[in-house]
Amino acid sequence: MLNRKCTLTYIGIICLAIFSHQALAFGADGHRIISRIAENHLSDKTTQALKVMTEDADLSELSLWPDKIRGIPKWRKSKYWHYINISDHQHFDSPEFEALKRSPKGDLLSALNQFYQQLQNPELPKETRIQALSFFIHFVGDIHQPLHVGRQADRGGNSISVKWLKQNKRRNLHWVWDSGLLGVAKLSVEDYVARLDQASEKQIKLWQQDSFLDWAAESKMLRPQVYEFGLKTPPPTLKEKKSTPITQDYINRNKPIIEKRLLMAGIRLAGVLNQIFDPRELEK
Repeated sequence: MLNRKCTLTYIGIICLAIFSHQALAFGADGHRIISRIAENHLSDKTTQALKVMTEDADLSELSLWPDKIRGIPKWRKSKYWHYINISDHQHFDSPEFEALKRSPKGDLLSALNQFYQQLQNPELPKETRIQALSFFIHFVGDIHQPLHVGRQADRGGNSISVKWLKQNKRRNLHWVWDSGLLGVAKLSVEDYVARLDQASEKQIKLWQQDSFLDWAAESKMLRPQVYEFGLKTPPPTLKEKKSTPITQDYINRNKPIIEKRLLMAGIRLAGVLNQIFDPRELEK
């Protein structure tokens, strides 16, 4: 095990990385909202176990670390872990997908399983488990963002050029679902959490029964709505001069979807952490 000084040094490095750079996937606020919702549903035993393991680090800030390290040589390999590609005709529960040659560099589903297993192992060094926790929290968020379960052809919407409302700056579709739809509410993280965290006990129980594959399949099922722009022709790519307009109607239709995905991610994150650190909580 690391001693206290080493652990605090590691946490300090994480925090320095977080506050020194701009967030990438799902936007910083999206990951913070998910973490805060999860904290509202952790048992006392789980909360205490996480405090001890992380030296009382802020889970919402730990969740941002995986986006900060992708440019560091040691962690460049992790950039492949933030997404998984699947074509429109494939299904996660089909033999075809099981037989599909997954990227040897890893993907979002394999990463979730890897870090889940590491969190379950109390014999691992504390630094390894803190890293696993950071990755796991982050990837639970990513898998609930529909375009992190995307089409390889347009790189999960990154190659789809869009014009955001009346702004002249060109964006891409992935940015819309990472940050744009959340930003229009102009709410603080705390206000967003208070607004969203209204799930019933029945919803919580149902959502926490689903598997990682279920989470991914749900994101893929939202694909038709994500790509519904009301256009008669395919949306232009970033290499073209034209951009697909993101209208207020598009925002009105899809903002509730991404908000529900945030809520589901937070509820499910809490469920998995309780399962690991306080399994008796789920038996109640």
